[in-house]
Amino acid sequence: MRSTRRPMLTRRKWCFAPGERNLVVGVEFLFTSSVPQSTRSVRSAAAYVPGAPNQLHRTHVELANLRHRQCLPNLDDGESMRIFTISPTRTAASRHRLTTAFAVLSIVGVTALSGCSSSDDGPAESNGAASESGFSYVDGRGETIALDAVPSRIVASEQAAAALIPLGIEPVGIWGGSSFESSIPLRGLDLDGIESVGQAYGDIDVEKVAALDPDVIITGWYAGGAYGGLGLETSDLAQKLEQVAPFLAVSAQKPSSESLRDYEALATELGADIDTETTRADREAYDSAVSGLKDAIAARPGLTAMAISPSDQYYVAINNEFPELRDYQNWGLNLLESDVPRSADSGSFTPVSWENVGLYQPNLILLDTRSYSTPLAELKTDRPTWALVKAAEAGNIADWTTDATNNYASYTTQIVALTAAIDKTTD
Repeated sequence: MRSTRRPMLTRRKWCFAPGERNLVVGVEFLFTSSVPQSTRSVRSAAAYVPGAPNQLHRTHVELANLRHRQCLPNLDDGESMRIFTISPTRTAASRHRLTTAFAVLSIVGVTALSGCSSSDDGPAESNGAASESGFSYVDGRGETIALDAVPSRIVASEQAAAALIPLGIEPVGIWGGSSFESSIPLRGLDLDGIESVGQAYGDIDVEKVAALDPDVIITGWYAGGAYGGLGLETSDLAQKLEQVAPFLAVSAQKPSSESLRDYEALATELGADIDTETTRADREAYDSAVSGLKDAIAARPGLTAMAISPSDQYYVAINNEFPELRDYQNWGLNLLESDVPRSADSGSFTPVSWENVGLYQPNLILLDTRSYSTPLAELKTDRPTWALVKAAEAGNIADWTTDATNNYASYTTQIVALTAAIDKTTD
């Protein structure tokens, strides 16, 4: 059982409307055991008014709104304001329930405060509908992410963002393996107003993420307990990010066709309308592309293909660990693998030495287009044994981008390109 992320209130300053004579002298924040993890609600605030000890004003307030009501005190000589820090420790009792944490904040000797950032007077009332409806989602790890309200501020990996943006869910921040301009998964998407929080694998600016104040962090869940784009769940980076907001991990260990439906289900829970004219058109184009690919494969019985990511070695894909390759196999494509064992650092590939590439002769090569794969032009000039692969010499090569299959439009483009490559492949 993983530990619970606790709410943290750090140097929070209360402020009140100018001209108020009866100011709060004690504010009681009570986090009860029923509050889900990562909640942004203060369950109870009790305001005691000076000179009227029997008057107790109790209200429900949103911590998110209180944050916007911070201000610096405008105090006269001799007046003071005490600022407290509440930082409850983590508990391993449950991932989604909090043990009781209690704190009392006292404001002493303050007669007037001004400069509030909100136009409303006093603590804001909560949005009852949002907090009562809540959010609960079982993710690809089998973990239940339970929040007081549907998350609206999302930080996502480029793959998750590529799935959600076309469905109407716009993250506030995205990390990926490159800049927005160079990102293949994000190609063609409107990223205006979205912050980049990381542009290399495993290199995410935690402070930038925290500054965006996300409700949840969404990414893929890969074999071996890894989060998409950042590394193992147990890594220092993942642990630091989990202190900012909970992870919601969508399985990346299914065929892409199933992941598309998983992201649709998630987008629906996040409040999106996934049955728009655009999404219907995208699905229809995808269905047509899949039908065309199946026909092309059926028309070429005996055709073989191999997915590779060449660099220092001739890395051959382990097909069952790539969502789109699982689809291609399910749709009839005969994908080959090497008989070389996986190495400790080869990931979802087997490392074939460049001297032995001629041992593997598929009819069609699926060439990884990601930045760490050697481009075709360099293979021709820098790797003499590349010519030993007959499909390479014949030009029977299709681009393969494993990260660009999380939305219908992008996946359709890749399926259509693969269909065309199969149609043109020579024996």
